[in-house]
Amino acid sequence: MSDHSDLLTLPQPVPTVTVGGTRTGSEVIDCRIVHPGDAGRTAPAPAAGPAAGPAAEPALTGPVRGADGVWEITVPDHPAPLTDLVDPAEEPHILDDGWLTAGARLARRLSELVAVHPVRAKRHLVQVAVPADTARRSLRGLVTGLCLGGHVLDVAGARRTGRHPVLQAVHIDISATTLGEGEVRKAVRTGTVLGAATACARDLGAVPASAATPAWWRRTAKAVLGDLPGTRAKLHGAGWLQRKGFTGLLSAAAGEAADRETPLGEGEAALLELVWDPDAAGGELTDARPDTVLVGGATVPAAVRALAELGASRKVVGLVPVTGPSTAAVEVRPGRPDEFVRHINGLVTRVNVRGNPARRAEVTQRLPLADTVAWAVHRYRPTQVITVGPLSAATRVALGDRTGAVVTGDPALARRLALRGAKVGERWWPLPAPDHLDAAVTAPDADLLLVPPGPDVVTGALYLRRFAAGTGFIHLDTTGPALSCRTAGECDEGITGFGARTLVEWLRN
Repeated sequence: MSDHSDLLTLPQPVPTVTVGGTRTGSEVIDCRIVHPGDAGRTAPAPAAGPAAGPAAEPALTGPVRGADGVWEITVPDHPAPLTDLVDPAEEPHILDDGWLTAGARLARRLSELVAVHPVRAKRHLVQVAVPADTARRSLRGLVTGLCLGGHVLDVAGARRTGRHPVLQAVHIDISATTLGEGEVRKAVRTGTVLGAATACARDLGAVPASAATPAWWRRTAKAVLGDLPGTRAKLHGAGWLQRKGFTGLLSAAAGEAADRETPLGEGEAALLELVWDPDAAGGELTDARPDTVLVGGATVPAAVRALAELGASRKVVGLVPVTGPSTAAVEVRPGRPDEFVRHINGLVTRVNVRGNPARRAEVTQRLPLADTVAWAVHRYRPTQVITVGPLSAATRVALGDRTGAVVTGDPALARRLALRGAKVGERWWPLPAPDHLDAAVTAPDADLLLVPPGPDVVTGALYLRRFAAGTGFIHLDTTGPALSCRTAGECDEGITGFGARTLVEWLRN
């Protein structure tokens, strides 16, 4: 595969969203959000039975062009539950009112229109009029959807010269609403940042492995954070990793579990560090302990940037282990004993996996995460560590492709996090982590088993939790919803950026 790292300028921008009264002009493309009665049509009723559960979407119609030339999309009168964890009557704000999907549908359809229009492709303003009873959360969802509909990474087009979204300018016409302008602006601002976070995670996650080198990560991380006050991006190379003892990360990058006798090149492995420090917004970063360390891939830089943009009150550090462009599974050859990896904190993992190369590649990527969690606890002493990303294909089998898994030893915490994710349109399901499964992580001839017996995603998370050394630990598994095979809701086919909005919503307050 060719190396596109010199062509990619990320993150791609999202539309600029403004609010106010009605705009006029030849460049305006008028749209409106309506309810079934307002449109003079009867929208399909929500499905009955199991289909109306958390995986169901509210019935929407449109967008269609009305007789007056206005693009119209109908949102349902009856929102659908986003989770089974709470009674909708108790938490009415955790419902899918259809506005997120409506925004995405509008963005896709109008992008198609603008892309082929010789005038509007150069200068246009999409104006969306909202009804009088519009709620703040509906506005937030609408704007998030407008940022995400049709947002996919075009590797060939994302060149150094920059690439603008097809929809460049959106105006929310609030002349009919009863909301105050301050409330509206706050909702629109939050929706834009949440949408941009998911879009950024999509972009970073869609970059080909051959392009996602440490050098590319260094350049891209600085571009992601830009000149936001209170932020910093720093990349530690292979030499630093060897001096600090990141054997698990280096082993995964090298494709072998044994300690290397020859150093890895600086372009083969790295650890990316991103910091948001609210106390340093006006100067140098402080030595204050972070509240949270995030460990994972593309969602981590996206979340850190969004938290900085929203001015979150808690310090957050993001860590991304980079295993280079030619990541291979730790090799355990037939007839050889299991390999052992000694980690940065002294724990030893027995790599007890053979057989299918894809399965080996999947589980051995736990080694870099384990080293990174151990380093996070040693270096930063945070209140909690959150790992996010795909850990086991079993999650997709159990929960499908629209729901992520929350694994933590605190059921109440898992429930709160799942509900917070539902508020921003991401579905999660808490999985139990009983003591007898934790005991299965211990190896008879080492400290830990890389693949303990039991339910794979839970035991895999419990394996990582051992490296947290008593610090609060949460794993967010995105194996199912990380990749979409179809266009649904705000997700287009491909990398979804799932998890970014949940992290931002969880940590911003």
